[in-house]
Amino acid sequence: MIVKLAVPAWTNRETKMFYFNVENRASFPLICVGRDSYLADGLITTGANFTFSQGYAVHNLHVGQFSSIGHCSNFTVGLGHNYFNLTTGVSELFKENIEPDYEGNYKEKGQILIQNDVWLGHNVTIMPGVIIHNGAVVAANSHVVKDVPPYAVVGGNPAKIIKYRFSKEIIDKLLTIQWWNWSDDKIKENNEFFKSQDITTFCNKFYDEALDNNRKIKDVEISKLENTYLFFMDFTDPYAIWKRVVREFVRKFKSKEDCLLILYIDKESSNNNVELINSLHQFIHELSTAENFKCSINVYTSTKESERAIFKKVDYFITNRSKYTILYSEYAYENNVKIISGVDIPIF
Repeated sequence: MIVKLAVPAWTNRETKMFYFNVENRASFPLICVGRDSYLADGLITTGANFTFSQGYAVHNLHVGQFSSIGHCSNFTVGLGHNYFNLTTGVSELFKENIEPDYEGNYKEKGQILIQNDVWLGHNVTIMPGVIIHNGAVVAANSHVVKDVPPYAVVGGNPAKIIKYRFSKEIIDKLLTIQWWNWSDDKIKENNEFFKSQDITTFCNKFYDEALDNNRKIKDVEISKLENTYLFFMDFTDPYAIWKRVVREFVRKFKSKEDCLLILYIDKESSNNNVELINSLHQFIHELSTAENFKCSINVYTSTKESERAIFKKVDYFITNRSKYTILYSEYAYENNVKIISGVDIPIF
């Protein structure tokens, strides 16, 4: 299946989710594009038969804020072939059930994350599972097969690092300042900096302020184990994945006493969805009774203000399709937390 997409410049003033009808399923959240980012035109290319597997879709693209994506971009998701099998081909002769087998070493990757202030040149291809970090530049006609570091300039097939836009000191300061998360008003008040090459003056003005704000982040009191995983609950999102995450966590780490899954719920959402919270606890109870697992699951309810702080307590962050995915991926990066795609099959 091929999905054509275009988000013209100057038209996307707020982060927006784009929904598509695929395989007779309405309103699938395929793409999320951040504030003032544009996609000149591009394609999401995904498997013809494996768009939905057992009622679940793997493909998902996130673009952060103030990113520029050139013409003829190609995002490939869910196009894997299991080369561990005897054959990589597909035929009704091989197996009556056309559902793919995800046992063993094979993994179907379906998520691409493009963070903030990223520039993709003309005719760039991005493979599934790739994260292009803040400030990166990808040269025209490049084929990106692995993560691109912050503010790196990459190019080629496969894309390799050519240079960095700024010095390491400047990059570290920009990643601390995170100007792309500022309000519209703050950006307007300081708009003289954004088309200036005097990056040092910009950093000198805002770096200490950003450090002070980081110091004000309150610690969260929550226990952790040697391997602690974090997932933000997506109760009310279409095509929610929380049940898959919990089931697969238990299946993968059933006998591991040192593995903990934190299910983070925003307090406001919790107050407005009491029945859903009760269904979550019931789901975990039934799973515990059936599986008798030794790994741990912690349902943690707190405010939006605690979201950034909790990343200091975890080792892994499991993504979903939420519009906050790019922001959470930034929190993960600044705390050296490994990112796991929750839309992949299998997850772990």
